[in-house]
Amino acid sequence: MMSIKRQAMRAFTLLEVLLTLAMSVVLMGLIGTAFQFYAVDMNVRNMDIRQTQLAAAVMQMIEDDLRATLHSEPADMSGLEELLSSSLGGEEEGGQRSSGGESEEDLSAAGISMAEEPIEEIETTNLDLTSGVAVLQTPGLIGNQYQIQLDLSRLPRLEEYVQMMDANTATLQDVPSDLKTVAYYVQSEDSTAGVMDSLAELDPDATDLMSGGLVRRSLDRAATVEAATMGNISTLNQTGDLLAPEVKSIEFSYWDGLMWQLEWSSDEFGELPLAVQVRIYMIDPALAATEDSNTLSSLGPDSMRAFSHIVRLPMAVAIETEEEEDLSEAGL
Repeated sequence: MMSIKRQAMRAFTLLEVLLTLAMSVVLMGLIGTAFQFYAVDMNVRNMDIRQTQLAAAVMQMIEDDLRATLHSEPADMSGLEELLSSSLGGEEEGGQRSSGGESEEDLSAAGISMAEEPIEEIETTNLDLTSGVAVLQTPGLIGNQYQIQLDLSRLPRLEEYVQMMDANTATLQDVPSDLKTVAYYVQSEDSTAGVMDSLAELDPDATDLMSGGLVRRSLDRAATVEAATMGNISTLNQTGDLLAPEVKSIEFSYWDGLMWQLEWSSDEFGELPLAVQVRIYMIDPALAATEDSNTLSSLGPDSMRAFSHIVRLPMAVAIETEEEEDLSEAGL
């Protein structure tokens, strides 16, 4: 009887069992919460690194295009006119022959025309790459706060000379050329006629091939001018590459030497901007890891993560104002 009582005293009571089970449940909950917090934190850090790498790659691509922007300056033919006039007539008695109207008459008599050929006028509208295109009279740069289009000079790659048959007739076919027209803009998510996502086309289960994101369009300048003048705007808007669906917005500003401008046209200013500031916005990784896709589409700019970069254009020349011209003429 004594051994039975001792064994009964060594057993756990019902209260002790319930307390042990409750403590086990609390401990398992704390461990699960710690694992979940660690997984979310690692996911946020992973998305942060991916966004940084993506932003660096996009900025490098835009910088390479901006640094190759071409702007042609009119040739100064005064020296050639003086040389030809002196070789044709030389100096007259009683004074030196001027290079004005008489030299032009001598050049025209010799069958040499120094007059510039008239450039075909192309209607230049406000830049709206989602519904139209703006074509510059001469190669250069045109852009506003949210879109930019530039003409760049770059030797074509060897693979561009290989003729490739593309079954997609909804896009314009590019040709190898050393003068390209490149445009950057962000396509809205609810766009019905725009650039399709090439990765979504590879998914057989994908139902929606349109998505928003940063679009880059690179075409031969002659093909771009022809599409703009012939009214083939819809096909032109469907041509391009969807670079980064993660980019929700992009902004540009243009430095003229004194202040940042929100719009620029090399036809109006006569020169390229000295520098271009590029700023792209992506969703904050902390919010992307916790919110669903429907909530992310309605987030404001305060919840975005911004990346900024300033690119200097090598072929840009400072614009001289009227005051600077007056001071230079006065010798100050």
